[in-house]
Amino acid sequence: MKPTSYTFSIEGEGIILFNKSNSSKGVLRSENYLTSTYHPDQPVGRDVEVQRIAEAVKPLARRKKPDNLLIHGPAGVGKTTCVKHVFNRLEKETSARSVYINCWQYNTRSSLLTQLLIELGYPAPRKGKPVDELLSKIREWLDKKRNVAVALDEFDQLEERTEVIYDLQMLNQEAENKIGVVMVSNQHPSKLQLDPRSRSRLNCQTLQFQPYSAVQLEQILKQRVKQSFRPGTVPDEVIEEIAESVAEKSGDCREALETLLRAGRKADQEGESEVGLEMLQM
Repeated sequence: MKPTSYTFSIEGEGIILFNKSNSSKGVLRSENYLTSTYHPDQPVGRDVEVQRIAEAVKPLARRKKPDNLLIHGPAGVGKTTCVKHVFNRLEKETSARSVYINCWQYNTRSSLLTQLLIELGYPAPRKGKPVDELLSKIREWLDKKRNVAVALDEFDQLEERTEVIYDLQMLNQEAENKIGVVMVSNQHPSKLQLDPRSRSRLNCQTLQFQPYSAVQLEQILKQRVKQSFRPGTVPDEVIEEIAESVAEKSGDCREALETLLRAGRKADQEGESEVGLEMLQM
């Protein structure tokens, strides 16, 4: 192992560590593609799931009533990535509008409806508006504008799921244009506890995402290695080891990417020219 020395740069409240002996090289080129905030233009290994989501919202492009869809599966299996991919295409290629809302951030009825209005372009205040007034403004937008697909990610975190579903389906019945609802949940549909009235009105299809296989994880990792690392610095055996280990344990893509990122950082800290198996921490 090569000896290393470091310099520190302080920016704001953060401390950034630089490898002095290898600062001009290193194996990592960009960490952005190894984080959960990065969503690829084309999801890997999820063609069937992408097609199902597209079929659910496609009627909106023809000003028809869409199919509501409940997507479920464990964390890190590509649910959000696939939904965002389809919604981006819907927005670019059709006259329909698409809106993505994370229910971790907006987990009450009023906060979610307010955020929906803001995403649609209304300068709605964060607090203080009655639900009826919020719904009236959403209907006004639907009557004047166009169809819209709404993704409710982390749907199981929404406190008033029954009321929100009822609200959206009533708007669907009354407004000139339609809302397509795509719900994304880590929990199985049987655990979401929607009352019979809302479940009946929703009348949604379900789509289950299975954990990634070793082959799928290997495909994803190879793509991210090309984007994130300098050529020739990550041997195939490292990618295969991460893919097989994570597939056996969880099938969680985020875990695989985090493992690869830690190994890359370790190689840079130790001044190595490539990532070795001994650098994997799983």
